[in-house]
Amino acid sequence: MMQCDFCGAQGAVIKKTTKSFGRGDNLVVIENIPTIHCSSCHGSYVTADTARELDHIRKNRRSLGKTKRVLVASFKKSAA
Repeated sequence: MMQCDFCGAQGAVIKKTTKSFGRGDNLVVIENIPTIHCSSCHGSYVTADTARELDHIRKNRRSLGKTKRVLVASFKKSAA
């Protein structure tokens, strides 16, 4: 367990998450991002090293990524 950088409590853990960046032809989905989660303050963040790597992947998504088929749905609020 780690100390949370937000609240200072012990008990923060690393969890792998998936995030999407951009939209349309510029969309990239990055899997297995090490994200720090705190059970005390419920904060969630990435380290500076992880942020730099995410930026590198986003800038080089064409050469670093691989094409996969994925379903995409748009959120539409239903009338109440």
